[in-house]
Amino acid sequence: MRSNIALMNKLFSNQLIKIFLIFLIFPFTDIRSQSNFQTWPTIDLQGDIFDNIEIKFEYRNKYDNSTNQSKQGRIDLGVAYKLNKFKIGIYYRDIHEIKKENRVSEIRPHLDITYKLNDNMKIRLRNEYRIKELNKNIFRYRLRYSYSLKLFDNYNPFIQNEIFFSESQFIRNRINFGLNIKFKKSPFSFKPIYILESNRKAGSENIIWSQKNIFVLALSIKI
Repeated sequence: MRSNIALMNKLFSNQLIKIFLIFLIFPFTDIRSQSNFQTWPTIDLQGDIFDNIEIKFEYRNKYDNSTNQSKQGRIDLGVAYKLNKFKIGIYYRDIHEIKKENRVSEIRPHLDITYKLNDNMKIRLRNEYRIKELNKNIFRYRLRYSYSLKLFDNYNPFIQNEIFFSESQFIRNRINFGLNIKFKKSPFSFKPIYILESNRKAGSENIIWSQKNIFVLALSIKI
């Protein structure tokens, strides 16, 4: 069993290296030329208050380059309990965004359950309840698979795929290509991430999928 996992890790690592090299070569201007391109600057602070209890604060702004305006700002607060390969977190998200020229708000409490398969692979299940200002409140479920490479001490590429379900329908998919850069002898790490997001919209006659290109600039601070 372990030999099969090791072989799968080796094969997946080789494929991830190829995909990540393609991502690095991919012209940034081509992404910007797309009609729907956003930049998400992000900052988070996290740290252990006890051996197995972690706290986290995160702020993210979603800037739309096609309209040259900020579409959303949000704050996350939460605490997580770590037990062997599991991490269980309870979080609160406060969102303010622009929709159809109106400023609306949303509160989103959510529960995260993360399981570490091995040193490279993790799976996270998120259950969130969306309390909306103008629409009905709904549950949404998100399942994310993550694979990271431990190539160097402070440079680690990773790939993620996250699927979204709401009201018994598959509504969104995100594919993330990123690089985790850790600054030695400091609490800082930096993550540039490219996200290809596909969104499902059901029309009167057929289903339409639209794509969004997202570039994330994330700064993490260990406290």
